[in-house]
Amino acid sequence: MSNFEQTASLLKTLMGSLMSSDNEVRTKAEGALNTEWVATQPQTVLGSLAFLVHRDNDPQARAFAAILLRRISFQNAAAAENKEDQHTVWSVVPKAVHQAVKAELLGALQSETERSTRHKLCDTISEIVDHEGQDGWPELLGALYACAQDGNAQLRESAYRVFTSCPELLYQQSTAAVSGAFTGAFQDSDASVRLAALQAAVAYIVNADEKQKTALTPMIGPMLAVLEPLLQSGDEAGLVDALLALMEAAQEGPKMFRGVLDSLIPFATNIAKNGDLESRTQQSAVELLVTLAEVAPGMCRKNAQFCQLLVPVCMQMMSCIEDDEDWHNTDSLEDSDNDEPWVFGEQTMDRLAIALGGKQLLPIAFKYIPDMIASSEWSQRTAALSVVSAIGEGCYKIMRSELTQILGLIAPLFEDAHPRVRYAACNCFGQMSTDFAPTIQDKHSAVVLPRLMSAMGDPHSRVQSHAAAAMVNFAEEASKATLEPFLDTLLERLLTMLSSSKRYVQEQAITTIATLAENAQSRFAKYYSTIMPMLLNVLAQATDSEHRTLRGKAMECATFIALAVGRDVFAPDSQRLVELLTAAQHAVTDADDPQASYLQQAWARLCKLLGADFVPILSVVMPPLIAAAEQQPDFAILDAEEDAEASYSAEDGWEFTSVGGQQIGIRTTGLEEKLDAVELIGSYASDLGAGFLPYAAQALEIMVPLFRFYYHDGVRAAAATAVPQILSTVREAGDEAALRQVWGPICDKYLSVLDGEEDDTFAMTLFSSFADSVGIVGDRCMTEPQLHAFTEVCVGHMSKYYKRMKDREAARAAQELDEDDEEQLLEEELIEGQTVDEVAKSLHSVLKTHGSAYVPLFQNMLPLARKYLQERDPAARQWAICVFDDLVEFAGPASAQFAGDFLEAIAVALRQNDSPDLRQAAAYGVGIMAKSGGDAYADFIVTTALPAMLEVLARPDARETENIFATENVVSAMAKVLRAYGSRLGGNAPSVLQTWFAALPVCNDDEEVPGVYEYLLQMLSESPDVLLGGNDPRAVKHLVKVVVEALAVCSLSQELTQALVNVMQGTLSSFDDAAKAALWAEIPREQQQALQAKGLF
Repeated sequence: MSNFEQTASLLKTLMGSLMSSDNEVRTKAEGALNTEWVATQPQTVLGSLAFLVHRDNDPQARAFAAILLRRISFQNAAAAENKEDQHTVWSVVPKAVHQAVKAELLGALQSETERSTRHKLCDTISEIVDHEGQDGWPELLGALYACAQDGNAQLRESAYRVFTSCPELLYQQSTAAVSGAFTGAFQDSDASVRLAALQAAVAYIVNADEKQKTALTPMIGPMLAVLEPLLQSGDEAGLVDALLALMEAAQEGPKMFRGVLDSLIPFATNIAKNGDLESRTQQSAVELLVTLAEVAPGMCRKNAQFCQLLVPVCMQMMSCIEDDEDWHNTDSLEDSDNDEPWVFGEQTMDRLAIALGGKQLLPIAFKYIPDMIASSEWSQRTAALSVVSAIGEGCYKIMRSELTQILGLIAPLFEDAHPRVRYAACNCFGQMSTDFAPTIQDKHSAVVLPRLMSAMGDPHSRVQSHAAAAMVNFAEEASKATLEPFLDTLLERLLTMLSSSKRYVQEQAITTIATLAENAQSRFAKYYSTIMPMLLNVLAQATDSEHRTLRGKAMECATFIALAVGRDVFAPDSQRLVELLTAAQHAVTDADDPQASYLQQAWARLCKLLGADFVPILSVVMPPLIAAAEQQPDFAILDAEEDAEASYSAEDGWEFTSVGGQQIGIRTTGLEEKLDAVELIGSYASDLGAGFLPYAAQALEIMVPLFRFYYHDGVRAAAATAVPQILSTVREAGDEAALRQVWGPICDKYLSVLDGEEDDTFAMTLFSSFADSVGIVGDRCMTEPQLHAFTEVCVGHMSKYYKRMKDREAARAAQELDEDDEEQLLEEELIEGQTVDEVAKSLHSVLKTHGSAYVPLFQNMLPLARKYLQERDPAARQWAICVFDDLVEFAGPASAQFAGDFLEAIAVALRQNDSPDLRQAAAYGVGIMAKSGGDAYADFIVTTALPAMLEVLARPDARETENIFATENVVSAMAKVLRAYGSRLGGNAPSVLQTWFAALPVCNDDEEVPGVYEYLLQMLSESPDVLLGGNDPRAVKHLVKVVVEALAVCSLSQELTQALVNVMQGTLSSFDDAAKAALWAEIPREQQQALQAKGLF
C-alpha cells in the first residue's frame, strides 16, 4: 500500500489538528476532513489511515488512525445515491481498498507493540467483522489462531479480544475444539491473556444455544480458576472485569454454574468480606451471586451455603454506615450515597428476598436481627431495621403471619436516642405499610399510626420528614374509617411542619396532606378553608428558583384536595388556581425545572374534576405535552476508554452499556417524560371526549408511530392504549367521515406491527388496543385486504403459541426441566395465555363489526382451530371454542358450514369436569347457537347439548365457587334453548323448564343476568302453572328467594328491576303476615340490608 504513503503524510498533518486542544483549530480540521477527504476521496482516506495504523512510528498517531478508520468506515457515505439506503463509506469504496485495508490491519496485528494502541486496533478489526460477517474476511481466523498460539503475550491477548467482540468467528468450529482452546488459555502464563480468554469465552457462551451451553459446562471451573490469581496479585481492576464477565455468563447460562456453586459461594463471599479490597470489588463478587439467585432461584435455594454465607455478608455491609454530619445538616434530600456499601447491601437483600423467598432467607436474617436491635452500636440497630425493610416484599408470605412480633421489635426504636435509628424505624414502618398492605392498616394501625404521628413531631428534621413520608405509604392503602379518627391530629402536625425552616420538611408535609385528602375525599372539606389558601399563597409568592419543588408540591396538593372535596367546595378558588397554574406553565423554561412534571399531573386532575369546563384550558396544557411526547431520545456513542460519567452524568438520567467495543448511552429521563406525556394525552382524550377533537389528529400522528418506539416498552404500551381513547373522541364528535378517513392508515399500522411483533407483553396490549379501536370505528371498518392481513396475523401468533405449547409438553415429557425451568415456563404460559385472550378479543371485535362478511376468511383459521381442539390442554380447546362462539353469534346461520369441526368438541367440553372455564365457553356457545345459529344447530342442541347441560346442573358441586360461572352460563344457555327450541322438546319441556327454574338464581355473570330474568318473567306470564308446579308452596318460596337475591345482588336496569319488584309484590300478596315474616327471616341479612338500602322494600 505504498501508493498511500504520500497521502498518509498529508492526512497525519490534519490528524494533528484534529487532536488540538484549540476548539477553533479542531473544528476547522473536522470540516476539512469531511469535505476535502471523506466526501471526495473516501478510498484514499481509508487506505491512508490503514497505512498509518500499520506503518507510522508514532504510537499516538497509530492509535488515533485506528479510531478514525473505524469511525469513518462505518459512517453514512455522503456520496450515496439514495439517502434512504444509508450506505456506509466502507460499502462504497472498491473491494480492492477493502483488501488493502485488511492486509495493513493484519500486518499491524503482528507488529504493534503498544498495548493501548493494540486494543484500538482490535476494536477496528472487530468492527469490520461485524459489518462484513464472518465470511467476509476469510484470512482473519487463521491469523487469530496464529496469534493465540504465539509466544508474544500481546498477540495472544489480541486474538481473544477480537473473539470477545466477534464470537461468531468461532461458530463453525466444534464445541469441543473451542472449549479445549479456551481451557488452555485460562492457564496462560500471562494474566491479561487469561482475562481476555475468559471474556471471549463468556461472549461465546452468551451466544450459544442450550445444547452448546450444556457441552461447554465443564469449562466453567477453569474459567473460575482465572479469578484466584487476580485476587492474589492485587489486580482488582482485572478481578472486577472477570466478575462482570461471569455475570453475563450467569445471566445467560445459570445452569452451567450448578457444579461450581460449592466453591464459588465461599470464594465470592470471602471477597465481599475482605475489608482491604475496594468496595467495587466486594460488590462485584456479591453481584455475581445475586445474579445467579435471580435467574436460577431454585438452584440457589437447594444449596445450603447460599443464604448461610451470603445473607450475613449483606447484613454486615448494611451496618457499614457512618454518621455523616451532612446527613444531619443538609437542606436537600438528594441522594448522594447510592454507591455506599450499606445502600448496596440493602438493595441486595431486597433482590435476594424477592428471588429466593422467605423460607431460606428469613431464618438466617432473624438469627442476627434481634441481637443487632439490642446492640449498643447505632449502626447495628439501623442496619437491623433496614434489613426488615428490605426483605418484606420477598418474604411476605412468612412475615405476614409474624407481623405482631416483628412490629413489636421495631416499635421501641422510635424512642431511640440516635436520630438515624429513629429515621430507619420510620422507613421500616413506611415500607412495611406498602409491603403488607392492607393487613398493616386493618390490623396493626394501633401500633403504627401513633408512632408515626409522634415521629412527625420529632426534634430532628430528617426524622420528622421521613415519618410524614411513611404516613403517605400507610394512608395510600388505609380505609377512610382507619384514618378519620386521626385526621385532626395528623393535620395539626403537618401544619406545624409547614413552618419548618427546612424546605424539604415543608415539601414532604404538603405531599402527605395531598395523600390524606385523596384518602378522606369529601370528608376533607372541613380542612379546606385552612389549607387551600396556604397552598395558593405558596404558588403566588414562592416564585424564586429555589422554591420550584415546593411550588410543584403545592400544585399537587391543591389539585388533590380539589378532586377530593368536589367542584362545589372548590368553586370559589377554581379560577385563581387555574390562573396560577397557567402563569407557572408560561414561566417554565428550563429543561430541568421540576415544576413541569407537577404541572402536567395537576392539569390532569383538574381535567377530571372540571370535565367539559376544562376544554378552554387545553390551549395552555397541550403544547408542552405534545412537545414532550414528540421528543426523540438522546443518544451518545463513546469509545470504550472514554469516561462517560464526565460528560453524561447518571444523575441526568444517562445509562450506558458496552456493545462491540463502544459505549452506547441513552438518557432515560427524557424517555420517562415522553411516557408521562403520552399517558396524559390519552387521559385527556378519555376524560374530555368530543372536547378533545381539535387535538385528535395531531395526537394520532404522534401515537401511531410509537407502536415501534423500541427504546421504551412503556411508551409503546401507553401509545397503544391512547389510540382507541383518541379515536373515541372523533366518534363522540359525530364526524363519521373523518373517523373512517383517519382509521385506514392506523389499521394498516396495527396490522404491520402485530405481524412481526415478538414481545408477547406488547402484542397483548396491541391486540387489546386494536380490538377497542375496531369496536369504536364500527361496522365494516376494514377493507378486504385488511381482513386478510388481520387473519394472517392471528394465525401467525396462534401458530407460534401452539409450537411453544408443544415444545413445553415435549420438554416436560422428557423430564428435562428443573425447578427454575418450570418457573420460567409458568411465567411464559401466563403471559401467552393473556395474549391469547386478547387475540380472541380482537377476533370478537372484528366478527362483531363485520358479521357474515368475515365468514370466507374463517376458512384460513380453521386448520389452526382444529389443532387447538385436539389438544389435551383445556385452555387450548377453550380458545378455539370461544372463536367459534363468536362466529356463531355474529355470523348467524352462515357459521353452520364450520359446525362439523366444533360440535363434538363442545359436547365433550360440557362434561369437562376438571375445567370450569372450558365448560363455561361450551355452555355459552350452546346458548349462542340457540339464539343466533338457526335451525342448523337444533338437533345437536336438543339431542346432545341439552342432556349434557342437565348433567351439569345435577352435579353436587355445581354452585361451588370454582364452578359457579360455568353453571350460570349453563342456566343462561338453557333459557335460550327453551325459548328457541322449547316446542321440539315435546313432553320433556315441563321437566326441563322446572329443572332450569330450580337452578336459579343467576347473579355472578353480569352479561347473562338480564336474559335469564327476562325469560323468567316471560314464563311467569305464559306458563306460571308449569313453572311453579301448580303453585307448589316450595316453588313459590323458591321464586321469592330467587327474585330477592337478584334484586339485592345484581345490577339490573330500572325496567327489569321494577318488573321483578312487581312479581315479588304479587307473590307476597298471597302470604299472610306470619308467612311473610317467616320467609323474610330466611333471607340472608346482607340481602335484607341491600334491599332496604336500595329502597325496594
